[in-house]
Amino acid sequence: MSRVSRLGQIAARHRAILAFFGILVLYGAYVLWRSLQHYVSTDDAYVGAHVIPVAAQVSGPAMRVYIHNDRPVKAGQRLFEIDPHPFKIAVAQAIALIHERAAVLANAESINRRTEHMAAHRFVSSQALDNARTNVSADAALLAEAKAALARARLNLRHCLVRASVSGDISNLKLRPGAFVQAGNPLFALIASRLYWVTANFKETDLRHIRPGDRAHIHIDMYPGHLFRGRVVGISGGSGTAFSLLPPENATGNWVKVTQRVPVRIQILDPSPDFPLRIGTSATATVLFGTSRSP
Repeated sequence: MSRVSRLGQIAARHRAILAFFGILVLYGAYVLWRSLQHYVSTDDAYVGAHVIPVAAQVSGPAMRVYIHNDRPVKAGQRLFEIDPHPFKIAVAQAIALIHERAAVLANAESINRRTEHMAAHRFVSSQALDNARTNVSADAALLAEAKAALARARLNLRHCLVRASVSGDISNLKLRPGAFVQAGNPLFALIASRLYWVTANFKETDLRHIRPGDRAHIHIDMYPGHLFRGRVVGISGGSGTAFSLLPPENATGNWVKVTQRVPVRIQILDPSPDFPLRIGTSATATVLFGTSRSP
């Protein structure tokens, strides 16, 4: 075989190889294009959870603090206690007042019975009978007020001990024994650990096919090798800028069109104690189109 023939065969093989790889590239591009039609992804996503500001319902000095910062607590666990002594005194005073007003009411009822008896025999006027009955009604009302005051005093006493409303993690704790606690003022945060989600800010052009119920894959930057399963539970009614303190004003005639991002909430279905989540941390969320009816 001549040298020219061998070179021609080699060139033909090269062309065949190039053609084969060209077909592979085109096929890969087609597969990629098709896959892009079934999901959308964004790395503008952050972990969220319910954050409960913990405050006392009564004022007073903190006598004991049972918790530590960044530690988990269980629902019903003691958090801190306000000095109960003033509230115990209030309960005792309310009980004494009830006894006093009950005695006054008993006396008014006794007088009313005697007055009714005498009025039946016309020994007293009808006005005296009316007065006796009015006194009974007034003293009964005063006794009811005293009982309500006792109920409030006992409720305030129970509120001296503050317990966790849900299980979660304590955050931003600065309370120390002896510090004065003002009722209603948040003292620290309780991050509920029962439910976590990711707020994924998708481009408005990516929202066309996203539906509540669609399945999602979530990668948390803290755990790059772990995949969390998710499901779309809500799509915001406006872009992030629409709810900002100073929303953009585009009616000035001097504006630049910018693709907006719309928050999409994706619930994390399989949180794991082996991969504890932290609110505000970064994530990547991928929503799979048309999976809202999938199990």
